Amino acid sequence: SEMCIRDSYYFIMKEKTINIILTAVLLLSLIPVYYVGQYAHPSVDDYYYGVETSAVWQDTHSAGAVISQSYDLMKDTYNDWQGNFAAIFLMRLQPGIFGEQYYVIAPVILITTFVISMFLFIYTLLRRWFKAGRTASVAIGTVLTFAALQFTYKPSDSFYWYNGAIYYTFFFSLMLFLFTSVITIIKSENTAARVICSVLSMPLAFMIGGGNYATALFTSIILVLLTAWQIKHKDKSFIILAVITVLSLVSLGISVMAPGNAIRQASVGAGPGVLKALVYSFAYGAYNIADSTTFPVAVMWIALLPVFYRIAVSSGLKFRFPAAAIIFFYCVYCAQGTPVFYAQGIHMPYRMMNIIYFAYYGFMTISLIYLMGWIHERFENTAFVRGLSSVCEIPRRFTAVFSISLILFTAGCVGLISVEEADDGSAYFSGLPLSLDAVYSVMDGEAGYYDSALTTRAEYLASSDDPNAILPQLLYYPSPIYHTDITTDAADWKNAHLALYYNKTSVRLSEQEIYYYGYQYPGQ
Repeated sequence: SEMCIRDSYYFIMKEKTINIILTAVLLLSLIPVYYVGQYAHPSVDDYYYGVETSAVWQDTHSAGAVISQSYDLMKDTYNDWQGNFAAIFLMRLQPGIFGEQYYVIAPVILITTFVISMFLFIYTLLRRWFKAGRTASVAIGTVLTFAALQFTYKPSDSFYWYNGAIYYTFFFSLMLFLFTSVITIIKSENTAARVICSVLSMPLAFMIGGGNYATALFTSIILVLLTAWQIKHKDKSFIILAVITVLSLVSLGISVMAPGNAIRQASVGAGPGVLKALVYSFAYGAYNIADSTTFPVAVMWIALLPVFYRIAVSSGLKFRFPAAAIIFFYCVYCAQGTPVFYAQGIHMPYRMMNIIYFAYYGFMTISLIYLMGWIHERFENTAFVRGLSSVCEIPRRFTAVFSISLILFTAGCVGLISVEEADDGSAYFSGLPLSLDAVYSVMDGEAGYYDSALTTRAEYLASSDDPNAILPQLLYYPSPIYHTDITTDAADWKNAHLALYYNKTSVRLSEQEIYYYGYQYPGQ
């Protein structure tokens, strides 16, 4: 008996120690992710949507006037271009309109909201829905948040380019906050917490409905399913949940019925139709799951299986139909891609790919827990299940699994990195996790060059009287923060956005490689 108590004590201490290690790794990994954000600059649509609000700020220096202008322009855009009213309102408030030096605020907002929302959602899902322990919930939330951040398809489009990221990543983060609140409403026994979450959920649901259609549709589907679930189980919380769901659907309906949507759709051409959009959605969902399950991520999932098993067993839930349940989860997961495929065919922007990738972690967590629960119910007395269970019961095995998984995960990350020879003969690295990529971009000088070059460009465009500006080309493009640039073609839409922002007739890049207004490139 004393030995069991001692082993239990040591096991709890080991769990807490591992949690401290995981939390420290996540927090340390965020330092370069935030740091490289100071070198970010506006790009393409940042300029287009910032033209009028920037002019108002220059004339009035009144934040209230800027917000009022954004609201008025949102109504115009609703009628003549697109219906995502909440997103359009925020797009015109990109921090660079108050001065390009303030654009660094954008990455801080985007990274912070994503990290907090991702962690809170995973933690609340495990803690309240599956009744997992606090230590396990913190550990899994930390690990999944870390992985989702580090292996993002194109970080610039999710965290460092305001216009694209506020439209997708930010609204995805709001959705996670909403789901966290909804789970609390359903599962919490604390009346104050339920009331607070109910009050917060209503404006959140309405706002999300006015964001990107992928997130708005996905949110509405989940809310409808949860409301039906509560009605079936005769839970009184279905009333507040129904109100939240109606707000989400009404907001989505307002967005879909915008007159501007037809105008925009006519400009890009007809989509493939509902049937093809559904086929594309299911195909892309399968591709995304396979593509996201890289070796280090696969190691992570395998290492979490014993923990998921313990969570499933202690949850008190039934896991009777794994195939049907996982297929159902998959169908809901794939619904995210349908609006984009319906509107644009097989073209999908990276910023959209990123949020489907983020959702992959929620899909896999729920699916694997369900699978572990079914394995327990179906094969409880087999050697495999007893071994799986013992990992979380015997401290030495738990420590061994954690240590081996950490080594394999690290080795897998190294294996994803590609090394190529650059034009100047130096080594060029790609496939780095985001934190390492950020460190590499800063230490190599690319981020500093990029920042200085674009700062000088902005100063030149703001002060030059030349209506047809010709700008030197960039020589370095730091991968974490670079989205895209203008071209040598003055008629290019990207060039037109920049010219409009700075009140120029035209803007283009020089076809010659020259020093950027005297700034010395790295190594020169």
